[in-house]
Amino acid sequence: MTRTRAERGHRRCRVRVGLAALAAAGGLAAWSAPADARPQITAGLTTGLALTDARAENGPRAAYHLGGRLDLLFLREGPRSMAIGPYVEMMTAAFDTFEGGGGIAWLIPTGATAFVLSGGAFTRTSRFGWEPGASATLFWGSRSYNFHSDYAVGVGLFAQGRYGLGDGKQADAVFGVQLDLEYLALPFVFAYEAIAH
Repeated sequence: MTRTRAERGHRRCRVRVGLAALAAAGGLAAWSAPADARPQITAGLTTGLALTDARAENGPRAAYHLGGRLDLLFLREGPRSMAIGPYVEMMTAAFDTFEGGGGIAWLIPTGATAFVLSGGAFTRTSRFGWEPGASATLFWGSRSYNFHSDYAVGVGLFAQGRYGLGDGKQADAVFGVQLDLEYLALPFVFAYEAIAH
């Protein structure tokens, strides 16, 4: 009985310490965030080469990669500021798989360009069914800061590693380019303006 009460006491103490640490971290983030920092959204199409099934007996094999990615970065107050926030992505390898996931992205400016380091989890469906996995991505290119809107244009190169935790023994390396959806929409905008006027 005494041991049970002691265990409960320790458990309550750990919960209180955890909540206090969480509140302190939240307060510190709110206090340290610049007053003029705004979230910046970027959405792009990814396309390139995937080297898939590196752990399989018949791998690796080359496949066409096609995907989409959206991230929402916080704490950025200008083009020279770092930022961090969540991302979501969807992709396919040669249209044999469908993969969706998300995680955390960290933008590090380097003058006219920037690096974005990302890590997260995903799930994919293939002939093995649904399988979980983990991914890491390195992006390098232009990530503008928009002083007049929450949408920031981004275009550049990326390299990604994907590791499956299921029976499919997925181990993929993806290399390609990320094109901002705004650029892809421009021909349709110009065509609409030409027809409307």
